Amino acid sequence: MENITEPIRVLHIVGRMDRGGIETMIMNLYRNIDRSKVQFDFLAHYGREAVYNDEIRSMGGRIYEMPALKDENHVYYWRLLSYIFALNKFFKEHPEYKIIHGHMTNTASIYMPIAKKYGVTCRIAHSHNTHGKAGLLGTVTGFLQEPIYKNATDWFACSKAAAYWFYPKADVDAGKVTILANAVDAEKFRFSPVVRKRMRNELGVDGKVVVGCVARFRPEKNHAFLVDVLQELLKKEPNAVLMFAGEGPTEDEVKQRVTNMGVKDRVLFLGMRTDIPDVLQAMDVFTLASLWEGLPVTGIEAQAAGLNCVVSDGVTDEMNAIDMVQYIPLNASKEVWADALLTAAKKKRRDTYEELKKSGYDIHTTAPWLQEFYLKKHNEGLNTK
Repeated sequence: MENITEPIRVLHIVGRMDRGGIETMIMNLYRNIDRSKVQFDFLAHYGREAVYNDEIRSMGGRIYEMPALKDENHVYYWRLLSYIFALNKFFKEHPEYKIIHGHMTNTASIYMPIAKKYGVTCRIAHSHNTHGKAGLLGTVTGFLQEPIYKNATDWFACSKAAAYWFYPKADVDAGKVTILANAVDAEKFRFSPVVRKRMRNELGVDGKVVVGCVARFRPEKNHAFLVDVLQELLKKEPNAVLMFAGEGPTEDEVKQRVTNMGVKDRVLFLGMRTDIPDVLQAMDVFTLASLWEGLPVTGIEAQAAGLNCVVSDGVTDEMNAIDMVQYIPLNASKEVWADALLTAAKKKRRDTYEELKKSGYDIHTTAPWLQEFYLKKHNEGLNTK
């Protein structure tokens, strides 16, 4: 390997660097690579400041903005030409990028051939999901995804389920897709009775049975379902509370449902938090009622914090890193869900640090591997000149 005096720069193509699962995964990697060898930059969309931007800049990362094709709900097709023009301009003006890591798979068939045209030799497509969008938007984005195989040089996925959803099954079975686990810093989330006591006091849940969910408020996360389950759970455990951490477009709708059901004093909306490792300490059980998931980072974080998890059958079984996850069908009764949550909440909390490290979901294994992958691809690109 050649002697590199300046770090190579890898361009991550993202929506916006807010505190979501994909973004958290990228930041976990970014914090744990050797930034004297590999530096992350970001080609972001939606045109506003995001939660992680200041931290990115503090670590030497650069953030560039692209015009958005859509907002939270609508695609604006008339913007397509300006988007294509902006991409061409960007890659023409930035020949330093030889590696792009595309996390926006729905528009990869637009940006990847343009990157290829301007000399980007390594073009990584990364699938993070197991389900597409519904309706016309889903049809259009599905159509845009089809040509990606011709333009991506490397295929990644966060799980086998995400790989099978996005890539041809034969190619997944043939080992052509790299499964890059959504790893976490296990030490950072390690169970601490001291932190647990402090956080339960701060959040006002001392003596309560805390059912926790960390997820962006989006339709597929199905938060309203958990509110319905809470009503059943309160019949069995009057001291139960439901704790949500996150924000998003369906948050107001869920808050209204909580009010309408008369359980406002039993639901905590924590909003966007920067202290998720501490928030997880305060919980007694972690839950996700998602309609679908790739591999939720928060589920791995919960297990790193020693939390038993009760999740829907829409979550990939690969989340069960250390045998602490119970899967419940979404069509099961609310009573079944309530019983499972209560049983899991009563299990003894334990330190799972060593178990998670051995499972392959610790960032100190994943980050060095990806760093070497980038360096190898960079050198291969130099040798093709």
